[in-house]
Amino acid sequence: LALSDAESALLEKEKKKRKSPQKYVRGIFAGGTFCYQSQQIFQDSGLQTCSNTPINKQMKLPDPDTSMEHTMVDMGDDRYTVTKPHPMIDGTYRKIRILRECRDPETAVLLLDIILGYNASPDPVGDIIEAIVEAKRLARDRGAHLCVAASVCGTDDDFQDKALQTGTLEKAGVIVFGSNAKAALFCSMLVK
Repeated sequence: LALSDAESALLEKEKKKRKSPQKYVRGIFAGGTFCYQSQQIFQDSGLQTCSNTPINKQMKLPDPDTSMEHTMVDMGDDRYTVTKPHPMIDGTYRKIRILRECRDPETAVLLLDIILGYNASPDPVGDIIEAIVEAKRLARDRGAHLCVAASVCGTDDDFQDKALQTGTLEKAGVIVFGSNAKAALFCSMLVK
């Protein structure tokens, strides 16, 4: 797994935009598998991550609603879905978490997964795009730069229109990758 030349050039541009206290990645995942994969990629890069569903049990968040250092949160975990719709269907709690993470001056990057297909929201990007735009604005207002990286998991045949979902993210200044693995690698390299 490696970044392309274009992705590497983008990485260097993003590194220059980071401000002093910004040093942590905050992953907010609808999919538990992508949360796990991101933790593994960070671990392989020599970075530890805290999580509500950690691969290293010593890195379990004491309070899943409060991030520490690099954090990967599986919003589809039972804690968030008992009596509530799964985040693949309803982005409400992801929006809340996005806005909470952007208020932490140490947050450098938000890492998101967008999942298309049956049993997913008809407009997964539309569900959270206002929160992404607001998070970037709040960071800008305090003189910081919030990098947002996302992967879109789906096909051109999915009814949510993959090109539209990707385009909406890009229009909002999100760096979009074709795979979660690439997005996680980019984020790990950005904060190393």
